Amino acid sequence: MRRHHAFLSAFALLCTMTITSACDSKSADNKSADAKKSGDAKAGDAKGGDAKPAVAKKAWLKVEKFGVQLEVPEGATVMDGAGTSVMISGPDGGCTVMLAKKDDMSFFQSYDATIADIDKGQMGKKKEMLENKKTDDSNWTIYYTKESMTDPSKTQYAVDVRKKLGDAEYSCARVEDQEADAKCVLEACASLKAG
Repeated sequence: MRRHHAFLSAFALLCTMTITSACDSKSADNKSADAKKSGDAKAGDAKGGDAKPAVAKKAWLKVEKFGVQLEVPEGATVMDGAGTSVMISGPDGGCTVMLAKKDDMSFFQSYDATIADIDKGQMGKKKEMLENKKTDDSNWTIYYTKESMTDPSKTQYAVDVRKKLGDAEYSCARVEDQEADAKCVLEACASLKAG
């Protein structure tokens, strides 16, 4: 059992590190785009305009594999993730949601074990807990900032949501480099419903 737990923990760590590496290259592009948006907004303000970054339109997306749906940026796609999970990506690569259904192949930690791992810095040293709500052992939301495992000077935003719909339990999570993407994931996970 311990070997199984250690394997799954290592697998989760590998998945996160792979995702983090992919996000790092995306992060540089996003910073450049954010700087341009910021410049455009300032230019608009100087002219007396009210230029603001465009808010992505959202739409309900069905995840047929699990019989659920969630509200994500319009044009998002679903693809297979690690194990039996799925990965839902926004059209620009941001707001990526990792969704899993608890089954014989899925490893779901309890709320207490998840909080203990966060406090121990298992996935990077915790900086600040932004949201921590627990209704019961099958329904909770954790949102916090942490150090990147590959670059401790870099802040990342982690979302970990557990939701029970009917008899099924779902994990909806992601670590993002950009706060806006993390908030988008948080909103998408909160919207998860049967259908």
